[in-house]
Amino acid sequence: MKSLIKTWCFRISPILSILLFANLTCYSVQAANKIHISFVLMDMTANKNVGANSTIVMEQVNRNDSQQQLTDSNGVVSFDIDQTDYILRSYCASCHTDFAFFSGVQYLISPQSDGTIKMLSAADKKVAKDKDGNFIIETNFKRTVSKVDPWTLLKNRPEFHRDSPEHMYLMTDGKVLMQSRGGRGIDNWWLLAPDNSGSYVNGTWTQIPSPSPNYNPQNMNGAVLHSGKFMIVGGEQNTNSDGVMEENTNQSYIYDEIKNTWTSVQPPTSDTVDWSKIGAAPFIELADGRVMVGHNGLTSNSPGIPAVLFDETKSTWTLTGTNKNTSNNEEGYTLMANDKVFNVWNGDDNPDLLKTAETFDPTTGSWTQTSKAPAITGHAEIGPAISLPNGKVLQMGATGHNELYDPMTNSWSTVPDFPKLNNGLQLSASDNESVVLPSGNVLVITSVFTCSTQNCNFMGPARWFEYDVSTNTWLPVDDDPIVDSKGNVTNGTQVLPLPNGQIMVSEAGNIAFYNSEKSQNIYAPTISNLSASELSPNKNYTLSGLQLAGLTQGTSWGDEQQNQTNYGIVQIKNNLTGHIFYGRSSNFSSTSITPKAPSTFDFTIPSNIENGRSTLQVIASGFASKPVNVLISGGSMVTSNVATKVLTCVKGKIAKKSKGTLPGCKTR
Repeated sequence: MKSLIKTWCFRISPILSILLFANLTCYSVQAANKIHISFVLMDMTANKNVGANSTIVMEQVNRNDSQQQLTDSNGVVSFDIDQTDYILRSYCASCHTDFAFFSGVQYLISPQSDGTIKMLSAADKKVAKDKDGNFIIETNFKRTVSKVDPWTLLKNRPEFHRDSPEHMYLMTDGKVLMQSRGGRGIDNWWLLAPDNSGSYVNGTWTQIPSPSPNYNPQNMNGAVLHSGKFMIVGGEQNTNSDGVMEENTNQSYIYDEIKNTWTSVQPPTSDTVDWSKIGAAPFIELADGRVMVGHNGLTSNSPGIPAVLFDETKSTWTLTGTNKNTSNNEEGYTLMANDKVFNVWNGDDNPDLLKTAETFDPTTGSWTQTSKAPAITGHAEIGPAISLPNGKVLQMGATGHNELYDPMTNSWSTVPDFPKLNNGLQLSASDNESVVLPSGNVLVITSVFTCSTQNCNFMGPARWFEYDVSTNTWLPVDDDPIVDSKGNVTNGTQVLPLPNGQIMVSEAGNIAFYNSEKSQNIYAPTISNLSASELSPNKNYTLSGLQLAGLTQGTSWGDEQQNQTNYGIVQIKNNLTGHIFYGRSSNFSSTSITPKAPSTFDFTIPSNIENGRSTLQVIASGFASKPVNVLISGGSMVTSNVATKVLTCVKGKIAKKSKGTLPGCKTR
C-alpha cells in the first residue's frame, strides 16, 4: 500500500445533530474495498508505548462488524476495515491493576469517499501519527480525589471488587442491595449497611443468596414494593448456571430481606399477547403499589400496545394500557405528580409519530396523547425522563436535545441541548442514568451516541452535568474518580440517592459517592403523627404525614435499570452519641409524589439501636423531614465518646426541650 499523505478536511453538517466534524486531522489512503489502518497505543503518563498484549477493538457504528487485535511488542496493531464509521476502544494490559484494565481514549474513525480518514478523539484532541505512520491512540487513568472535591471514593472495598458491581437498590432499612457480575456472567448479591455515623463510604458488605442459579439478569428493572419487599423483573440478557446467555428473559423474583430469601413470581400470561420475553421493558411502580411492565415486542404498527400490572397482594398480572399509539420498544415510563405515567416515543419505526408523548391513567387503564414535544429526543434509544420536585418532567435526549413537560398545562418548554465538544461531537444522554439531587437539581451522565442509517453505538467520553432548575442551564460537574472520563462509556453507570444526601455511583468495578448541595426543605416529607413517642425493638409502629414518598421518583434511566426511591426511610439519631440507625419501613398506603399527598406506613427499629433521647426523620429520595423527638428503650446501652456514661431510660415522656434529664431516666 502506498504511503499515507496528510491532508485537511472541511466542516460538514451533522445528521440529527449527532456529529459535527471540525478541526480534524485527515490522511489520504489508497481507495479499495478494505482500508488498512495501523495504531500505536501510548501510555501518556510514561511517554512510551504500552508494549504487547493490549486489546484494541474496532467496532462499526452500525455494529455489523467487530474486530479485536492484540498489540505487538511495540504497542502497534493493524486492521483492515470497511469504508464505514468505526469506534476504536483500547484496554491497556500493562496498566492492569487488581480491579480492572484501564480503558483508553475512544475514537471515531470515519473513512471518506475522497479517500481520506477522519479520526475524532473523545478526549477532544487532534490525532497525530508517529514516525512510522501509525495513528497515535492514548491511554487514560483515573484522576485523584482532592481535599476539596465533590466526589468521595469507597473506602471499605467489598469482596466482589474483581467482579463488576452493577445494579443498586435502596432497601427500606437504609441498606443498599447490589448486584455484581462475575465470571461467565454469574451474579452475586450483596447488602451494604452504613456505619453508625450514617456513612456508606465506610459501610459493611454482606453477601446474600442469589435468586436462582439460572437467573443472572443484566439490564433489568427493580422496585421496592409497598410491603417493603423488593421485586426484580425480567432482563435484557440472562445467563444460566452453565454460562449460556439468553435474550429477554421473563423471569421475576421477590426478595424478603427479613427472611433473606427470594421467591419466584409466575410470569404474566395472556391469550392475545406473548409474554415469554419481558427483557428490559418499560417499567414503573404506580402510586398505589402495582408494578406496570410494558410489552417490549410490539411496534407502533400494532394498535393498543398492552402492558401488565402486577398486584403483590394477589400475586396476579392483569392486562392494561389500551389506546397506546407508540410502541414500548426502548422506551421508558415515568411517574408524574398527578399519579399518571409519562412516556415519550423514541422515533424509530414510525416517523409519523416523531415527537409524540403519551400519558397513562391508572384509573382507566388507558393512554392519551399529550401535545407534541418541541424536539426529537429519541433515536434507537431514549434518554431518562425524571419528575422534578416542581411537578414538571425533564426529558433528556439521545439526540442531545432536552425538554420539559408540564402535566398541569399539558405544555412543553425547551431545555438547552447538551454541550458539544470542541471537535463538534455532540454529548447526549442515550440510555444513561440521572438522579434528582437534594437541591432539586438533576445530575446526569452523558456520552456521545454515534448513529448510522442502520444502528447506533455508544462512545465515550463520560461527562457529568447538573441541570439547574432555577436557571434552565446545564452546569459541568467534575469528572468522577472511578474511570477516566475520556475513556468511559456511560451505558453501565448506575446511580442511587442515599438517605444521607449523597449519590452512590458504580461503574467498571468501582464505587464512588457524589456530595451534593444542601437539601431544599420545601421538598421534604412532613411527619403528622407517630403511633408512639417511646420506641422499642420488636414492636411495630405507624407513621403518617404528607408527601412521605417525596416529590420525585429519585432516579430515571429510560427503558431499563429503574431503581426509584419514592418511599419513606426512617432515620433515628441518638442525641448523646450522634449515632444513626435506620428503621425498617413497610405497608406503604401510597407512594404518590403529589405535593402534600397524605399517606401512612409501618416501621420497626433494629435491636442494636441505642437507648435514650433521639430524633426521628423520614427521608425520601434524599429529602429529609424536620426531626421529631422520640425516646428509645429496650435497645442497647449508650457509651459517650467524652466520658463513660450510661443513660438508662425506664419510662416517661419525651421532654419538649433537649436540655435536662428526662422523667424516668437517670444518668450514672
